[in-house]
Amino acid sequence: MRKAADKEQGFVLVVVALLLIALVGFVALGVDTGALYSARTSAQEIADAAALAGAFSYISQPRATDKAATAIGNALEVALNNTVMGQPIDIADVTVTPDVNNRRVTVAVRSAQPTYFARAIWGNTANIAVTATAEAAANSTGSSCVRPWFVPNTIFATGPVCDAVCNPSQLLVDLTADPPVVTPFGEAQIGRQFRLKPQNPQDAIAPGQFYALDIPNDLQGDDYRNNISTCTNALVRCSDSYSVLTGNRVGPTRLGIRDLIGNPSRFEWIEDGPNAGLFRRVSDGKVFDIADNVVVAPIWNTCALAEFCVGGEPDFPQGTMVELTVIGFAIFFLEGIDGDDVLARLLNVSACGNTGGGEGEGEEGGTVLSFPLRLVRVP
Repeated sequence: MRKAADKEQGFVLVVVALLLIALVGFVALGVDTGALYSARTSAQEIADAAALAGAFSYISQPRATDKAATAIGNALEVALNNTVMGQPIDIADVTVTPDVNNRRVTVAVRSAQPTYFARAIWGNTANIAVTATAEAAANSTGSSCVRPWFVPNTIFATGPVCDAVCNPSQLLVDLTADPPVVTPFGEAQIGRQFRLKPQNPQDAIAPGQFYALDIPNDLQGDDYRNNISTCTNALVRCSDSYSVLTGNRVGPTRLGIRDLIGNPSRFEWIEDGPNAGLFRRVSDGKVFDIADNVVVAPIWNTCALAEFCVGGEPDFPQGTMVELTVIGFAIFFLEGIDGDDVLARLLNVSACGNTGGGEGEGEEGGTVLSFPLRLVRVP
């Protein structure tokens, strides 16, 4: 018995040593695996943000001469300004694929992450790769943060208004299409200045009617002024109808616009050059793709008011019982008040309609300036 016991001496020590090696190996593998999962999550967030930035260019820069190059540039700018686990992203590790026809951008991000304890398995580095696709849908279902004005579908009609009431060649939105679409005429008006609201009673669309909408707000004080300076806190939905707000309201209009854009304006719209369509901050000259002046207002359906052109002459109904139906949204740069006019510049137009993501399946996103901007899965 003594000899058998002598033979087993040290056995437990060997087993424990082997088990410790295995346990340390599992811990090491777990540490590296956790670090790589964290790196992948970080890379995925970067790809998501870059894809959304690229797709946003279809909304913010519709006048871009080369929409694909613009989308690529915006996506790369976001991707390259981020890091994966503290490591900068090299331009060679980012691939941006724009799909202008479907208003999509796909971003692939690769990153070689160092390993620590698992080098025997994966080598000195382990490669991770992620992909994200974002889409700026062509049609709206509604918009939040809407200003309390309405834009007639015939706002840019070049001929007699009543000749253009239901003529798609003179409208912003063509309701005869399924789903409704922004017309080529409407797209051609992007960048044009227009009178959003007259301040002179002689220019009212009808006595007491100054292109204002009655959109309730829960804020205290003047809802109309607050809806200009802070925007509405309710979702304005497509196909819903809203009552007009009568009265000129010169003072609240002026004060609301001053609250919103500053006096003088803090931003200016860039008309020409490589940054055309973007916004320059007056204080320091920096260029942005969004500004306080960029706002949204609903487009109302001229054709729905049968009495509007009775006898071939525009005759907007009077009183507070007039309701207007939302058929789309106008995105514009609010330039301010010039004399008797509130001036704006058209930046984009969205038509109400089906926002299904084509062949893709929507994952997540939100409405940006009335356009659904979202991440999608593409088969």
